[in-house]
Amino acid sequence: MLLFSISDYLLPCPVKQLTGLECPGCGFQRSFVALMRGDLADSLHLYPALIPFLFTWILLLLHLKFKFRNGAKWITYSFAATAVIVFVNFMIKMVFNFHTHH
Repeated sequence: MLLFSISDYLLPCPVKQLTGLECPGCGFQRSFVALMRGDLADSLHLYPALIPFLFTWILLLLHLKFKFRNGAKWITYSFAATAVIVFVNFMIKMVFNFHTHH
């Protein structure tokens, strides 16, 4: 039996602590923990950009090792798609947060 879990070591978001509002990265750590538990649905719910983010990093590392012909272009596309997901998710959270508090 483990005496602790990784959830015990998650860092609090300073933006959320100061403002009460989630930042564009809020949910990343909890999403990663859910993914490591094998709970894909919870992971996607908590932070939809986690899997594209991880894919981008894996693609980057593979490209650095194997020098794919169009690797840099695909990394750029993957990064852009991840950024769009982060932005849309953040905007949805802000709209939802605004409507639940007003």
